[in-house]
Amino acid sequence: MSQQQDRHFRPGIMLFPIRKYMSRPQHDFINTNVKRGMTALDLGSGPGFFTTMLSEAVGINGTVHAVDGDKAAVTRLQNRAGALGMVNIKAYASSAASIPYIQSKSIDVLFSNGLLCCMLDHRGAVDEMMRVMKTGSRGFISVTKLFRKDGLGVPKDEWKEITRSFDVVDSGSSVVMDWVVVSKPGDDKNEL
Repeated sequence: MSQQQDRHFRPGIMLFPIRKYMSRPQHDFINTNVKRGMTALDLGSGPGFFTTMLSEAVGINGTVHAVDGDKAAVTRLQNRAGALGMVNIKAYASSAASIPYIQSKSIDVLFSNGLLCCMLDHRGAVDEMMRVMKTGSRGFISVTKLFRKDGLGVPKDEWKEITRSFDVVDSGSSVVMDWVVVSKPGDDKNEL
């Protein structure tokens, strides 16, 4: 019997243009919260569908760290960023539960769209989010409802527990996903 591993999608599927019409909360978050000169983290970036939007939003004086566990997706992102002249993107192939190359309290804005429902170590990823975000920084976190029962998905009770790690600024739900806009609380907030 094989051991379950993190879920990866073909990079081309993740760049399908129709996604822009299915991503209103994500676009609203980027347009409202990402500013020039910021340091952003796209955790679970895939081949960079949202990474390039974040890159444009932070501008040449900002930085976007893009992390994905799929080396093929990261290679695709690096090639796209190079072709688009986006020199402010730093892409890494690694688990979201272990990102030691990103300094603690260095991230102004976090973006994690659909990551948690594609990996085994949800708590490890959330702990890393908390470690790298600056106090008061904003983040967008979403999970799909489609994979809730397959061992990688995020069940409703766990989703509630995860969101309690942060100060929730806004939240929403659609047929396929749950999402939150969060703020990192001060260091005195109780850990789970």
